[in-house]
Amino acid sequence: MAAAALKRRLSGYWKMEAGNVLLLPVILIMLARWSPSWVSLVAFIPMMFLLLIGAYYWRAKLKHLEDRSYEFSGAMRPISLCQGPALFLTALAVVTVVVAWMHQSFFNSGWDQGVATFAAVLAALEYVNYYHRQLQHFDHGPDFKRLLAGKGLRPSQMAKDLKDYRRT
Repeated sequence: MAAAALKRRLSGYWKMEAGNVLLLPVILIMLARWSPSWVSLVAFIPMMFLLLIGAYYWRAKLKHLEDRSYEFSGAMRPISLCQGPALFLTALAVVTVVVAWMHQSFFNSGWDQGVATFAAVLAALEYVNYYHRQLQHFDHGPDFKRLLAGKGLRPSQMAKDLKDYRRT
């Protein structure tokens, strides 16, 4: 029963992440009043990249649960290779947004400033959430209870799988 519930949850996870790769930029562009600055566009890149990595990872994890002969380590290879570029792009986005905050003329509007900031922060949070510590606890009861119990942030599932992959 637990395996079936996990499969259902992962089936929705990867689809949600994949949908957000396209949906979030559209929503953010609308919030920027259809006029995002180059700063916002720079911040979108790592945000979308990390959501794509997440969708790929959760889809691979689901395939592995459904079929144990699925070559999960083959899916972990590109995820591992993407860690450095994801960190670089995220850091670039955060630095770009911070510099733009110091030079308000880089933004097209206050809304654009908020959009750029949101995208950069989301990229940073997604990077940590996937490659290091599980930050997302609101969508699964046991995780939320663990957080409320003060047990801290545990390593993310992808971080654990990457550690295993890199060991072999």
